[in-house]
Parts: sequence; structure tokens; C-alpha cells
Amino acid sequence: MSAVTRYPIAAALMGLSLSLAPAAARAEGGEDLARAKGCFACHAVETESAAPSFRDIARRFGGLANAKLMLVPIVHTGTDRPAVYHWGSANMPPEGARRPVTNEEAEALIDYILSVK
Repeated sequence: MSAVTRYPIAAALMGLSLSLAPAAARAEGGEDLARAKGCFACHAVETESAAPSFRDIARRFGGLANAKLMLVPIVHTGTDRPAVYHWGSANMPPEGARRPVTNEEAEALIDYILSVK
């Protein structure tokens, strides 16, 4: 018998505690994921390069309750479609021109970006 079947309440509470972890803890490993997905080809953590820095993105969207809802689709599709909250003249390449990102990875990337101070 597995621990999950033997202790279902403990297993459920462990899952709950992970989902309630602070953003900084969830964002752990985000920089490695951003490197693996090629984000640093255009973005930097602190300085603007071809695209806004992660710090600038965090400053702009960090206080918004719907920041993740706004940004996850951009991680998936790029900015080839106009977005009111997009800034700068560079567009993020479309989905097929970048490494594929799952929804979970996109959310983890946004958690990481929004955690940059």
C-alpha cells in the first residue's frame, strides 16, 4: 500500500501546502527554466536589451491581481497580436519560432519574472 493511499489526508495537505507556497519559492528554478527556454536571448534580469528586463516587467505587472492571466498567453503566443499592455518596438517571436512552453512552464516563468525585485 502506498503512502498516498495509507495517508490520504496527509498527502492532500502536502499538495495544499505546495500550492500555497510563496511566489519566491514557486519561482525557484525559474531562472534555469528561462535559460532552457531561450528567454535570455532577448530579455535580461536587470537591464533592457532587445526586450524589457524581467525587473521592468515585474515592476509593471507585479501589483496586478490578473498579471499572470495577462502574461501567460504572451509566453505561449508571443506578441505578434497587439496587446494593450505591451511596450517597446520589439515583438516577442511567435510560438513556432521559439522553444515550446507548456502551460505549467509558462506559469512558472511568470512566477519567476514577477518575483524579480
